[in-house]
Amino acid sequence: MASPMSQRPSAPISVLTTVPNKEVENVQQATGIARTYRERDAIKTFVAILNNYVVAFSCIGMSEFAAGALSLPRGVRGAIYLLAVLIIASRMRALENLVHEASHNNLFESAYSHRHFQFLYAFPVFKIVEDYRRSHLVHHKHLGDRQRDPDILRLFSLGLDQLPERPNWYLFGLPMTGFLTYEYLTTSFWEFWESSTCRSAKTIYWTLVMLGISYWDLYRGFLYYYAVPFLVVLPVTRYWAEISEHLGLDLRGEFGSSRTNIGVLHQWYLNPHNDGYHAVHHLCSQVPFHLLPKAHTKLMEASKDFAQETTFSYGILESFRQMTTSRTRVKDTSA
Repeated sequence: MASPMSQRPSAPISVLTTVPNKEVENVQQATGIARTYRERDAIKTFVAILNNYVVAFSCIGMSEFAAGALSLPRGVRGAIYLLAVLIIASRMRALENLVHEASHNNLFESAYSHRHFQFLYAFPVFKIVEDYRRSHLVHHKHLGDRQRDPDILRLFSLGLDQLPERPNWYLFGLPMTGFLTYEYLTTSFWEFWESSTCRSAKTIYWTLVMLGISYWDLYRGFLYYYAVPFLVVLPVTRYWAEISEHLGLDLRGEFGSSRTNIGVLHQWYLNPHNDGYHAVHHLCSQVPFHLLPKAHTKLMEASKDFAQETTFSYGILESFRQMTTSRTRVKDTSA
């Protein structure tokens, strides 16, 4: 969905139409290394899913316990609730990252299992693996192409090609306006229900959820611990995570086109389930989430180009600085 901001003339953007030929051999070598880390592990997947639920429900319990402890000052109880909301939103983002992994068939050995078990990790965050896959694989195929990469098209429609000129607005102002929630509701959320994919399964899932909420009178809990983190905090979390993947980088080559965000807050909050190892992921999207750190370590040892060209960030503010001090260089295939 285009934003009114996209109507402004864009700042000059560096473009290139082809990948330098000198990279081909080194890219093939690095890809071959990454491909040795492709073993799926259903147990690790189910543990990851369960961990997200355990953390989220533990936060609910902590917050409710604090709310009932009248001896605690109101400000302390409020702070505990806000902390719980932030953590729950991070677990929602973690489920979205598992949807991303499922789009590459990285969670289970069987491709069918990704569809069969998506009620555990995709439906709760209004995602359908098959629909997400169709768009996401276009992003991989046309990474950095200003005309065909859907992720770049969306971010630039929001005006993020102007990020170095207006960093405070795009990093903090825009996310706090509520526009990202509106954008989500009118695009991804609407498309979840409009899609004919898994129509019966997703309808049954959310019907059962809402019946359970009604039967046990959990409307207050659903509002405080699902709606608020999902509609208020998650859109901002998602936005920061998505813009930190490629903006401020040279997207015209194979190496250096994806940022590696592996700070503590990245891995815990913005990029859970090793989603921050984005350079490895774009080099070989078949490396499952639990093997990305190992593949990264091996590539750092064995691929000089990967080690030298990859941009690393060990903190969220460092990612912000990198995005605002370097212009995004994209491919132009319109000719």
